Amino acid sequence: MIRRFCLRCGAGLRARREAGRTRRVCRRCGWTYYGNPAPAAVAALVRGDRVLLARRAGPPWAGTWDLPGGFVEQGESAEQALCRELREELGIRVGRARYLGSYPDEYGPGGQPVLTLVYRAAPGRGRIGARDDVAEVRWFALDAPPREIRFPSVRAALRDLRRLRDR
Repeated sequence: MIRRFCLRCGAGLRARREAGRTRRVCRRCGWTYYGNPAPAAVAALVRGDRVLLARRAGPPWAGTWDLPGGFVEQGESAEQALCRELREELGIRVGRARYLGSYPDEYGPGGQPVLTLVYRAAPGRGRIGARDDVAEVRWFALDAPPREIRFPSVRAALRDLRRLRDR
């Protein structure tokens, strides 16, 4: 997503090289837009050689497969967001969860920068089912993920899970 106007004074932004990166800077007041990503927390729920994926029910990219989870809300930690999202989307509590890694990505047609924090987790209490913005859930073999995965961060996390398994 390319911001065109200053959030401080409303004037137009221009591109400028700064600290080895191209940034958007206000022509009038000098404010710099860094394009900081929105944090998201998702779970790679693993059982043996299978991982649980959720089919997206709504936009963007309805019908594609994703790791269950979502955006971290103001005042939440990533771990709190993960627990909340899994209750909302799958109806379960999180069992053991270990940090797998962070993956930069973009969300929606506008390309909102996102930093996806992935946790390898075990399902806790509750019966797994599709709820909230999830149309369907299904276990997939780690070696045979579906083609309909939209986010590069999900593909990278699945690749990292396979590498960990194969050590």
